[in-house]
Amino acid sequence: MKRFNILLFPLLILAFTACNSNSNRNTPPQQPNPVAEKAAIKLLLQKYIIANETGNIGIIEEIWTNDSSVYTIGTDRNEELIGYEAVKSKFVNQFNMFENTYISARDQVIYLSPGCNSAWFSTVLQYNFTVEDTPREYSDLRFTGFVEKRDGKWQFVHTHLSAPLH
Repeated sequence: MKRFNILLFPLLILAFTACNSNSNRNTPPQQPNPVAEKAAIKLLLQKYIIANETGNIGIIEEIWTNDSSVYTIGTDRNEELIGYEAVKSKFVNQFNMFENTYISARDQVIYLSPGCNSAWFSTVLQYNFTVEDTPREYSDLRFTGFVEKRDGKWQFVHTHLSAPLH
C-alpha cells in the first residue's frame, strides 16, 4: 500500500500542474491597441497611394474587401461602383490610362470604433498624373472612407473621392 501511495503522489502533482498550465492557455485575448491599429490603417492608406502611383493591381487586391459589400463613389457625378469586381475593373482601366502618377496626402484623420475592428478616415490628396501626354491635376481631392479589419488585416469597404469646386 505504501508503494501505491508513493506512485500516486507524483501522478497527482503532475495532474494538478497540467491543469494549471492549461488554464493559462485559456487567458482572454489581448485588448486591441488603438495606437497600433491606427498605424496599420495609415499603412493601408499609404498602400492605396503606392498602388495608384505604380499601377499595381496586386496591392489593390490586397487592400480591398473582396465581396459585394464594397461601395465606392468617385469624382464623376455618376461614378458609383458596387462590389469588389467593379472597383477592381475601375482601377485596371485607370492604371491603363494614367501615367506618371504622383500623390501626396495631408490632413489625415482616422477614427476607430470602440472594438477597433472598423474605422473611418478622411484625408486630402494632391493627385497628379498624365493622360495621353497631357498633365492633369486634382488639387485638394477629398478622400474619405470606411475600413474593416477582416482576417487580421485592414481593408477598404467604402470610399468616396470628391473634388472641391474652385
